[in-house]
Amino acid sequence: MNISPVIRMWVTNKNNCEITTEINNAMVEFLSSAMENGCNGFTFAEDAERVIAFTIWPDEKTLEKFRSTDDYENREKEIINSFSAADFQLSDDILFNSTAKILHTYAK
Repeated sequence: MNISPVIRMWVTNKNNCEITTEINNAMVEFLSSAMENGCNGFTFAEDAERVIAFTIWPDEKTLEKFRSTDDYENREKEIINSFSAADFQLSDDILFNSTAKILHTYAK
């Protein structure tokens, strides 16, 4: 595994569905748990057509360690359930789901 910082990205179509309070809460709880497990930062966003979430990790090993926890599995189920309850079809709507090595980043 790479020792470079990595970003985990997830993008899905909205298909006229709305982000509900349940979705927002499930995502924030998941991302907060990620922070407790070594994540350096996260963003949860939407535009008119997509939902976007990404996390930044010190390395892929730390990310994979979190992804192997029961907390990850349980919170992932909560996210899936909240999106399904809001009529998202995640199996069809996910556009992008990937981990990538960070080459350069800047934040102010």
